[in-house]
Amino acid sequence: MSIELGLAVLQPDYHGNRIPVMEKLEPLSREAIVHFSGIDPVVEPHRVNEAFQRIAEIFEADLNWGFGLPINTETFTIYDWSDGETVKLDSAGNQVVQWGIFGAMHQEDGRHFVHIPKPGSLEEALDFQPLEYFPQTVEEYREIFQSLHEIMLASVGDTCYPIPHHYTTCFHWPLAVFGFELLCLPGMADEDRFQELMNRFAEVTIRITTAWSQVEGLRAFTVHDDLALSRGPVFRPDWYRRHIFPHYPAIFAPIREKGVPLIFTSDGNYTELVDDIVEAGADGLVFEHFVDLEMLVEKYPDKILIGNIDGSILARGTREEIEIETRRCMEVGSCASRFVVSVSGHLTHDIPIENLEYYLNLRKTLARNLRTDQ
Repeated sequence: MSIELGLAVLQPDYHGNRIPVMEKLEPLSREAIVHFSGIDPVVEPHRVNEAFQRIAEIFEADLNWGFGLPINTETFTIYDWSDGETVKLDSAGNQVVQWGIFGAMHQEDGRHFVHIPKPGSLEEALDFQPLEYFPQTVEEYREIFQSLHEIMLASVGDTCYPIPHHYTTCFHWPLAVFGFELLCLPGMADEDRFQELMNRFAEVTIRITTAWSQVEGLRAFTVHDDLALSRGPVFRPDWYRRHIFPHYPAIFAPIREKGVPLIFTSDGNYTELVDDIVEAGADGLVFEHFVDLEMLVEKYPDKILIGNIDGSILARGTREEIEIETRRCMEVGSCASRFVVSVSGHLTHDIPIENLEYYLNLRKTLARNLRTDQ
C-alpha cells in the first residue's frame, strides 16, 4: 500500500524499490477528477472522498501535504466553475477563487487572516498582540489537533499518509496578518520593536508545535514559512538570521524531541537559506523548482527532500518539455535515498488531461527504473 511507502520514507533507513510521491490532489480540475475516478463530485458531492481516494491510488500518492483528502462538503465546499466565473462568495460572504472544484480564499496582498482588522499604521503593526486573536492554550490546541488528525487519517484510508502542517510558522505570521507591504515597513523601519513583535508571534507557534507533538499517532509534521519569491529571499539573508531563524530551534524542538520528522516548506527560491534551516533542526525540506536540487542532494543526501517538478510545464508544456523536466528532477533527486517527487504548485485545474496522463505514466516508470538502476 502507498501509505506504507509514505511512512517508510520518513524513516532514516529508507531504501525502497521505487521513488515515493507526494501530491496535493485537491486542485485537479473537475474534468480530471471524472476522467481518473469516474465520479463527478459536482453532481454527486457525497462521493467526493471516494473520488479522491481512487485518484490517490491511481497517482500512487504516498504522502499528502495538507489536512488529508476532501471528505465531505461541510469542510470542503464544492463549486461549479463551469459558468465561467473566476471569483465566488463562500457561505460567510468571503471571496474565493477557483482551486479545482473547490475555492481558495482570495488574498489581499498576501493576507490570510482577513477576519483580523488590518493595522492602519506602522505603529499599530509593531504593537500587534497575537495572543488577543490566538489565545488558545497548549491543552486547547492539543484537543483540536487530536480530533483533526483522526479526521485526516480517516479521509485517506490506506492510500497515503497525510502530513499535518502549521502554515504561519514565523515569517509568515506578519505576512498573513498585515499583508506584504506592511510586513516590509516594520521589518526594516524599527528592527528592535520588530524583534519584540516576532517574539510574540513565535510564542503562539511554540504553543501550536507543542500541542501537535502531543497528538497520538503523529508520524511527521510540516512547518511552512514563505521566506522567498521566485528570484530569491524577500530580505537579505542576514535579516532572517537576526529576526527569523533564532526562533526556529524552539519552534522545531517539541516535534523533534518526540522523534517525529520535522519537514520545512517554503515557496520561492530559498536556496540561500537552506543551510540555516537545516542547522535549526529541519529533518526534511519541501521546495519548488526554483531551489537548487543538485545542491540539496549533494549537501543533504540523507534528508527527506520533497520536490521539485515545475508545475507550469505540466500545464503549458509540450510532451517533450514535460519529459525533460520530469527526468531532470527525478534523475537528480534519485541520488538521495529519501527523495520524494512532487509537483511545484501542485496538480492544478489548468493542466490538460492528456498532459496529466503523460506525466503520470512517465513518473511511474521513472520512479521504478531509477531505483532499480541503483
